[in-house]
Amino acid sequence: MNKPLTGFTPTARSLAQMRIVTAKANLPDSFAEIMAGASIPVMIADDVAAGIAELQKMFEPFPAAIEKMAEILGNLLPKVATAPDAGQAKQMVVADGREKLMQHLADLDAASGLVRRRDESGDSYAAVRQMNGAARPYAVPIGAQSIQVRDQVADALLSRMLPGHVPTIGREFASMRLEDFAPQRTFGGAVRARMSNFANTGDFPYALAVASNKVLLNFYEAAQSALKTASHETSSRDFRPINTVRVSGGGQLPLVAEGAEFKAKYFEDAGEAYAIQTFGGIYGITRQAIVNDDLDAFSSRVQLLGTGAAQTEASLLTALLQMNSGAGPTMADGKTLFHADHGNRAASGSALSIASVSAARTAMRRQKGLAGEIIQVLPTFLVVPPEKETEAEQIVAQLASVKVDEVNPFASKLTVLCDPNLTSATRWYLAAAPGRPDGLQHAYLDGNKGPQITTREGFEVDGTEFKVSLDFGCGFVDWRPWYMNPGA
Repeated sequence: MNKPLTGFTPTARSLAQMRIVTAKANLPDSFAEIMAGASIPVMIADDVAAGIAELQKMFEPFPAAIEKMAEILGNLLPKVATAPDAGQAKQMVVADGREKLMQHLADLDAASGLVRRRDESGDSYAAVRQMNGAARPYAVPIGAQSIQVRDQVADALLSRMLPGHVPTIGREFASMRLEDFAPQRTFGGAVRARMSNFANTGDFPYALAVASNKVLLNFYEAAQSALKTASHETSSRDFRPINTVRVSGGGQLPLVAEGAEFKAKYFEDAGEAYAIQTFGGIYGITRQAIVNDDLDAFSSRVQLLGTGAAQTEASLLTALLQMNSGAGPTMADGKTLFHADHGNRAASGSALSIASVSAARTAMRRQKGLAGEIIQVLPTFLVVPPEKETEAEQIVAQLASVKVDEVNPFASKLTVLCDPNLTSATRWYLAAAPGRPDGLQHAYLDGNKGPQITTREGFEVDGTEFKVSLDFGCGFVDWRPWYMNPGA
């Protein structure tokens, strides 16, 4: 997604606040940068993000509108920032943004000889084509003017590939066979006459890719790594090392006596680095599958690829914890992540108990910043292998006791994260929430969160080829938010 030039560079604090807001609304970091660049006040930020999410969902079937959203929001949000209250701010985002995006689609349609009309519900728009002065439903594209029908076919294919999906814009195509959409040369004849233009423009791979991407992401999100909950998500413009910088809080402000001079105060800094890598492969739907209308076989592979992408991320995240025989990766200071000098490793292994978790929490609370300042590390997650999951849940469960001295101090304060990729049956961890401060980070290439599918006409495969790629990287940027006990 291209970001507009706002002429204003937001502060790191503002950007961090907007990233928290957009993360809650399931929006990518690119929207956080747009909101921060528009100086959206914190008191209306949640409603603005909710409005953007609503706008994004509204125009999801129209890629041309989604591609334009960043530019339109970049111009709209500075005005939204002056809204008197949160409710009006959201209304401005949805109403004004919707109008501008519809105008953008109308402009594209005008260039293709199309006009738009509201459907019967009045809540969405349907494309129509001018034919002899009369508006007729637009179902047959002409050459390059096939943007709308591609999305309709994608919606129809998705209804067959993803259980529970009810077609909306693609209802009229939902009962058609694969060969009705595919190019004639793929199966040697008999295409429904009204779909021949679509078939021969090569839009079938595009439509199938749109549907496949949604299936891929659905199963990818369903199989997310537990460790990602304890990791801060970010993005990068390229594959070069992501250099992170930690700055000390500077400690307490010194007393300035009456008439005395203010003295210069310096901040300590340190940094770590990791990089994004690419994972993926090429797969295909064959001519035989198209002729046989065997979409189920293809969609089941896409589902497995979505789950596989999530497992790839999970294995990379847990591999970091398990490096160097469980001591974690080597940090910039030359010591492993979990090290006695870092104060985040138990001197000896102990089983999960109120006492051992309490000792871990105390050690995290005692962590200090680069300048020796108190940094208030608050444990949020108890990370365990499957063998310790029941014990961990018992530790954090609310005890049904009436005696004050028997009440569990960790009830409702810790969340159990169980990851089956952890190979040690005894080792367990405490971790702070992302950003408080950041310990574990993961990153995607800008605009490519999660696995992506691209297509082309088959060359090695007689049919259509699909390339599945995942641009992902992860690393630890600080040891203070994590604590490890070897267990017993």
